[in-house]
Amino acid sequence: MNGSLAAVILQHGNWRKTIACLQSLVPAVRSGSIRVVLVDNASPDDSVAQVEAWMHGAHAGIPRPANDAVASHWWPLEGDAGAQWHVVTSATQPGDSSPWTLIQSANNRGFAAGMNLGVSHVLRDAAIDAVWLLNNDTVVDTHAVDAVRKAIADAPASTGQFGTTVCYYDRPTILQSVGWCRWNPWLATAERLHDGISMHQPLSREALQPGYVYGASWIIRAAALRDVGLLSEEGFLFGEELDWSCRAAARWQTGLIGDAIVWHHEGATVGARASTPSARNELVDLCGISARLRVSRRFFPRQLPAVYSSLLGAALNRLRQGDVHRAAAVVRLVLAGGLPAPWPVSHSSTSS
Repeated sequence: MNGSLAAVILQHGNWRKTIACLQSLVPAVRSGSIRVVLVDNASPDDSVAQVEAWMHGAHAGIPRPANDAVASHWWPLEGDAGAQWHVVTSATQPGDSSPWTLIQSANNRGFAAGMNLGVSHVLRDAAIDAVWLLNNDTVVDTHAVDAVRKAIADAPASTGQFGTTVCYYDRPTILQSVGWCRWNPWLATAERLHDGISMHQPLSREALQPGYVYGASWIIRAAALRDVGLLSEEGFLFGEELDWSCRAAARWQTGLIGDAIVWHHEGATVGARASTPSARNELVDLCGISARLRVSRRFFPRQLPAVYSSLLGAALNRLRQGDVHRAAAVVRLVLAGGLPAPWPVSHSSTSS
């Protein structure tokens, strides 16, 4: 790859997982293979101070977690003492090529808006060839950065986005996805490709449309971002990957990088993987409904009748579980076509 690779990581609290993610990238940063931009999305706690303390080695004495197979990729916590954070407090500040950048957002405007702050900052550096969007509850394999750089260099210039192998953190050889999610436009639902399968099995890695790169680990060429645009900020959570992929599909292809491995805690911050809708945070639940409707109306209008039926069934399911309030909220959202998208009253809910 002729240009440079930058990782953009978004946090809203949950600093312990952020630090593990950052630590896993330290060797690649020190070798000059990647630079890192951390966006703090108005964390309600001392996450920024804790991350800065890690940078200067203050957490070095933390013992290795017991029964944690992935810890070998981020422990011991050493930080990157000697390196300096370039701190950005305004979106209008000029870009730079510092190895570590911290962008502090004064407000939590949602996942896409937070990521866009980091991406916009990175794109001011003309040397950047690709941007790697990472959830803050991921840990990157020791060889993943080199695998990503090689894959981007070897892929045709028309390949605009890439997914990586993503495994469960607590089951490190079991896939969450090979990097792609298939979209069912009739039900407005997604299925992660090869979820629950051993990563050691021979698996197909075709990015069949309609679908999108699994957003826990999503790489986009800078040229594609400049062509297609940034992530949609229409909602607070969800739908950004599919929206961008649908906008890009006519001009840009997708590649899946099998030997770039990332471990993901899966919904650790937003709690999106609760077993039943009623067990999920209400904002998370309604943001998901809204995203399904918005994307369907914009890109799959022919399937809208089936989608409306499916989502009204979702409201009925919540009613059967005794959650009258949430069932009514879903019905109102469906009848309004998903807009306006739900937002937290104080913008202090989780967003990464």
